[in-house]
Amino acid sequence: MAADGHGTGTAAASKVKKLLFLCIAIAAAVLSCEKPELPCGKTEEPVPQIPTPLEIALTMIKENSRELEKYFIFDPTGELQVFADIMVRCEKTGAAEQFRVFYDLKNMETESSGNHAIRFTVKSPEAEELHAGILLWKPEYDGSGLLLSFDDRHFYTWERHFDLFDTHNAHVTFFVYGSLNPFSGEALRRGHDVGYHSLTHPVLPGLSRQAFARETVSQVEQYRKAGIPLASFAYPFGLYESWMHEELLNTFSIVRGFNINFQIYTRSEIQNSFILSKGIDNIFFEHDDEFKASIAIMLRTVKFLERDFILPLTTHAICGHAGWGITPRRLEYLLQTARDLRLRFFRFSDFAAEL
Repeated sequence: MAADGHGTGTAAASKVKKLLFLCIAIAAAVLSCEKPELPCGKTEEPVPQIPTPLEIALTMIKENSRELEKYFIFDPTGELQVFADIMVRCEKTGAAEQFRVFYDLKNMETESSGNHAIRFTVKSPEAEELHAGILLWKPEYDGSGLLLSFDDRHFYTWERHFDLFDTHNAHVTFFVYGSLNPFSGEALRRGHDVGYHSLTHPVLPGLSRQAFARETVSQVEQYRKAGIPLASFAYPFGLYESWMHEELLNTFSIVRGFNINFQIYTRSEIQNSFILSKGIDNIFFEHDDEFKASIAIMLRTVKFLERDFILPLTTHAICGHAGWGITPRRLEYLLQTARDLRLRFFRFSDFAAEL
């Protein structure tokens, strides 16, 4: 009987061991199906995270995506502000989220690499600040540029600075008044343009139609016979009546007024049209720092919008003491800043139809 009991206990222990090994084998098989062994030296790939709408917007901003259409406004203090509206659709919910990014072009910094560091702020539609960062921007040549012009008959000071224009590969337009003069031919020879500014520089509003025609178009044929196209006309003192635009566009391709505000145009808006040009004379800027800050923000805005905008600017003499003129130092700053931003220099004749 004792022997039989011993045999039974041994058989039971054997069955328990077999069951234990079977459970271990099943567990191992389950684990091997759920998480297969990775080759030596390799780790498991992380599950990709879906970026949030704000993260997508930040990527677009930092890459300066072409999908961002930028605009400018004037804030309550009169400062130029550049912004862009962004709409991103959330992949999880399908709902669209909106953001507005403001670019601080006024305090833009230039790095040794040539990149420009522009601070930006992203806000919600409720104007809540969501993120602040820095965009690195390097401008390239495109269709944006300056339409720089000089008015009256300051021939001596203009000619003295032809070499400065050459240094910066800058082409400008001189609006001269009076009859045909030697300066006009020399200006064309140096790659510049000449427009007309009337016969005697009168106040045109209030003149009879006959007097108006004498002042504006009586000398045109003489100039054109001498090889001076006179594709454009600038109003003396910037004064005009609305009917004059249409009348003058029968003779000139472009008619230019005078303004104290920042205004930009597309190429098509300039052609066969009346446009306004911002005055940058010394009389408008008491100090050099004020002039430089104004010029910098205007030129940066034109370039950063990246929509081939053109900024008309106007002054008179190139002289250190003239109220109606620009100092050589300020002119050089303007030309150098435009060059650094890869802005082109246009002449009015570049937009003119064949006359």
